[in-house]
Parts: sequence; C-alpha cells; structure tokens
Amino acid sequence: MPEKGRLIHSEHGMVLYTSLLVLSLLMAVGVGAFFSTQNNFKISSNLKGENVAFYLAEAGIEWSKSQIGTATSHPPDFLETAQVLAQGTFTVSTVTSTAESPLVAKSVVRSTGTFARSSSTIQAQIRKVYDLADAALALRGNAVQIRFTGEAFTLSGMDHDPVTAGPVASSKSYPGISVPDEILKGRVEGELSSAQMENILGTDQSGAKVAPSDFLPGSSITRLADDLCGAVHAIVTSVPPEGDLSVQNENWGTRGSPQLRCIEGLPGAEDVVRFSGNFSGAGILVVRNAALVLSGAYRWDGLILVSGNNVALQVVGGETKEIYGSLMINESGAYSESNPLNLDIQGMVRALFSRSALENIGSLIPSEIMLRLYGTMPYTLTQNYWRIITP
Repeated sequence: MPEKGRLIHSEHGMVLYTSLLVLSLLMAVGVGAFFSTQNNFKISSNLKGENVAFYLAEAGIEWSKSQIGTATSHPPDFLETAQVLAQGTFTVSTVTSTAESPLVAKSVVRSTGTFARSSSTIQAQIRKVYDLADAALALRGNAVQIRFTGEAFTLSGMDHDPVTAGPVASSKSYPGISVPDEILKGRVEGELSSAQMENILGTDQSGAKVAPSDFLPGSSITRLADDLCGAVHAIVTSVPPEGDLSVQNENWGTRGSPQLRCIEGLPGAEDVVRFSGNFSGAGILVVRNAALVLSGAYRWDGLILVSGNNVALQVVGGETKEIYGSLMINESGAYSESNPLNLDIQGMVRALFSRSALENIGSLIPSEIMLRLYGTMPYTLTQNYWRIITP
C-alpha cells in the first residue's frame, strides 16, 4: 500500500485522543460537581442563617413578653434594646402600647434577628390582663384563726360568669384560697376536713387548692383599703359609737352602676357590721377595723375587702350568700392564739372568683391608686398574633 494510504488508515494516536476526550469530560463533570457543591453549600448556609435569624427574632419576642410581664407601668413602657446571643443578635422595639381599660393593655412589638448575613423580622401583639385578686378567698396579714363548720359552702378559684353563674371555659383558674406563706397554708388545710376540702375548687399551677401567693401582700391591701376609703367618690359609713352597724334589705349598686362603699370602724374596738334580710350590691365593699357578719340572703358582684385591726368575716344562717369576684381578709393586728376568729363560715355561702365581675369595677379605683397596685397584682399574657415582616 502506498505510504499516503497507510497514513490515512492508520489508527495510531486514537488512544490518546480518546483519553483526552474522557479526561476533558471528567474534568467538566468535576468542575460541575464542584460548583454544584459550592452552590448547595451556599444554599445550605443561607437556609441555616435564615433559620437562626428567625429563631433569634422569636427569642426577642419572648424577651419582650418577659419585660412586659414585669412592667409596673400601664400601659407597659416602650421597649428599645439589642441583645447578643451566641453569634447573633436580636433587636426589639415597641411599635404601639395602649391601655384598653384600667386592667387591660396591648403592646405591638417588633423583633429582628440577625445571624451572619441573614436577618428575620417578626411582629407580634401581646395582651396583658391584670386581675384584682388571685383566689376566691385571699387571706393576708395575720388572718390565721379560722373555722369551717359543715359543708354548706363553696369557694372556687375557677373563673365564673356572674350572669349565668357557670364557669368560663378555657379561662385561667386560681386556687380557691390563697395565703401569704406555707405556715398559713398548713393551718388552713388543718381546719378543713376531707369532705370540706371537696368544696374548695380551682387550683394553682401545681394543683394546690390552698396555695401561697406572692401577689397582693398584706401591706398593699392595707394601703388599698386606706386609699379607697379616702377616694372622693367613696360612700363612707361609720360604725356608730355603740360599735354595731346593721344593714337590712338594701341595694348598693348594680353591674351597670357599681359603687365604692366603705364602712369605717375603730381600730381595736371590736366593731361589728351586720348584713341581714335581702341584700344585693355590686362594686367594691371595704370594711375597715370591724367584723363583717353575713346572716341573710346576700349577693355581691365585685370585690369585698375586710382589712385592719380585729377584722373578721362570719357567715351564719341558712339563706344563700353569693359573692362573684373575690373576698379578701387582711388582719393587720398582731397574731395571738387567743385572738377572735378571722374567718368563721357556719352558713351557706358561694364565693366564686369572677374575672368579669372584677373587671367591671376597675373604673372605681382611681388611676393613682392603680399605679401603686400594678406591680403587685397577678396578670396573664396572651399573644394575639405574630407575623413575619418582609423587608
């Protein structure tokens, strides 16, 4: 074969060409894989950064709840802060803070979480609701001489509707009786038989029907009673010199028009205030330095506050007595085992905690008095909504 033909039909060098082609393909695949890996890494990093930033923003919302919960102003003061957590930060600011009523406030807060080059912003509305009481029956001060007779009573810390008389579904419950410390808790429980304990309804978070409370200490209740009796719109009645005041067949306010009533006794005089016949009322009833005796048919919507020296509540008689709201007994005198009874329940009484009844009387308390109370009252925080804010 001629030399030219052999050159044309020769297969020498094909292995090299094939190898170069395969190598080029492998290099292309490798480069593609490299860039794909890099892109996936960047996407993964970005997703991680966005997730971390989101959780940092949520942490800011939770931090703002804590600040709003401990705030003593109403509505809560505006927040403006930046906090560093691990490798990221959250920045919180209040958009609006308004008071809906003396016991309800709403705050809209915005939180931005930042991590590396990622950021996320969340906005939430937080509602703070104060309660004027933390039990159906709150015992404070030195109120330790107690007696329960029979089982014709109900003390319920479950929230009740004063109109229907039924419990409010899905509403926060308080214990039936709140006390200032474990010592008084033991004394109260020691006075209750197992059958009587069944008539104490509602519990705290740990399931106790009789529970210690840090809210509304005796000193705050003493000042509250003093301030309320000094309010310009308070209707004040003094126990007569003989030391015995009788109230029969009267009406002291309605839910639509509640009243602030104050009955004044003399400290240490062992004065007595007696309610008998058919009585009804709504608002705030303050009995200072006297014993309150309920012996007839009785209905009160709101707060009953018995505070001072030688104070007591005595329930007698078979007529039904109903209290929707809360009842507080605050003995400011020195404790002695020889002291008269501070609480003596012999007759039929239903004391039912009612958030609605207490909210209805909030306007009776002057704002300057409320400002001193906000730091001592129990409260509930709810998050009405949250949403992601798009840049």
